[in-house]
Amino acid sequence: MSTAGLAGALGSLAGGAGGVAGSLAGSASGASGASGATQSSGGAPAAGAPGGSGAPSGGSAGAASLGEPFVPGVAPAAAAHFKKGINLGNRLEAPNEGDWGGVIHAEDFPFIAKRGFDHVRIPVRFSGHALAAAPFTIDAAFFNRVDTVLDQAAAAGLAVVLDLHAYDELALGVAAEKDRFLGLWTQIASHYQSRPDTLAFELLNEPYGQLDSNWNALVASALQVIRPSNPKRLVIVDAVFWADPTKLALLRLPDDANLMASIHFYEPKLFTFQGMDWMGAAYMTTGVTFPGPPATPVTPVQAAKDTAWANQWFTDYNAKPAETNPSGPATVAAQLALITAYRQAQGRAVYNGEWGPQEGGGLDSRVRLVTLVRQECEKAGIGWAIWEDPEHMRLFDSVAGTWVNEMVDALLPR
Repeated sequence: MSTAGLAGALGSLAGGAGGVAGSLAGSASGASGASGATQSSGGAPAAGAPGGSGAPSGGSAGAASLGEPFVPGVAPAAAAHFKKGINLGNRLEAPNEGDWGGVIHAEDFPFIAKRGFDHVRIPVRFSGHALAAAPFTIDAAFFNRVDTVLDQAAAAGLAVVLDLHAYDELALGVAAEKDRFLGLWTQIASHYQSRPDTLAFELLNEPYGQLDSNWNALVASALQVIRPSNPKRLVIVDAVFWADPTKLALLRLPDDANLMASIHFYEPKLFTFQGMDWMGAAYMTTGVTFPGPPATPVTPVQAAKDTAWANQWFTDYNAKPAETNPSGPATVAAQLALITAYRQAQGRAVYNGEWGPQEGGGLDSRVRLVTLVRQECEKAGIGWAIWEDPEHMRLFDSVAGTWVNEMVDALLPR
């Protein structure tokens, strides 16, 4: 999760069932760049207008691929390793491990594996541990730390998504940072080329900002430096606008069989992120339930009243029945419909790389949302990795040997 990124996407983060469903027609036809360039899923102005997104509206993007040719409808073979996962968030993507209250323990991996997860997604701030100028050398000690973590995961029988995370400089200045981004991936790819296919690369967490209109071309360039050393490695590619499902239709992947698209499924976001001050003042209304409507109408904070999309969301939340409530199953269904439309149009597998309600909501409501999203992803054959971090969404403590059982039982029923 990109804190800065999510906090900036206030319009998209409101997306209710009506707003998301309204963009479905454009997404299904591959034309959402035209229909949704200035409106987000919540109806507020979007942070960019990624209509072109570096590729035409059909087919593959970028230079000729060095990987295996893509067959529409055929998922990458390695995708089978990534069905039920958990993030180890706010650890290695902090400026330094421990700065954000979390570290990765050797005990984490057997503990996670024993509970039934098949993989971990590990966000890593490689950009914070590398030279700013060419040749952009990644610090050897940091590489060694990541090596240790990967070895521990492998010893526990867990696959790993290695996620390049927290590279905000790239989103804010593509031209200035492109060579460094490619230099980092040249090193990462070479360093891990001998690892088995239980290691997947995720090019970049939640591309946003300038990447909204440059991402497809940059993906093609990144694959040109990865494929010489890793011709068959599974590479996961996030949608733009902070991996928002409403922008998935803009993602045009090169002709390469071992690519998988990714989104982050945080809807309904005014429920998921309630009370999280890092999201902005409009998110500070608490007591939001899933599903709505509430037994007693909720009065949103003034900042939400003053924000058009948030005010409308709460009006609908207080009034609409559960079937059409923005904090309800219709919103989940609308998000799944966007993913289905992309899969049908592009023939690509899709991965839900982050999701789950933070700790601001009531546990019973959180469990209901987790249960529903997990069930719907599994029905659709979408692999997932629930978000977890020690500050906002703690799910386990491997040292103490404890889980938040209600949440984890919703993920992995016994």
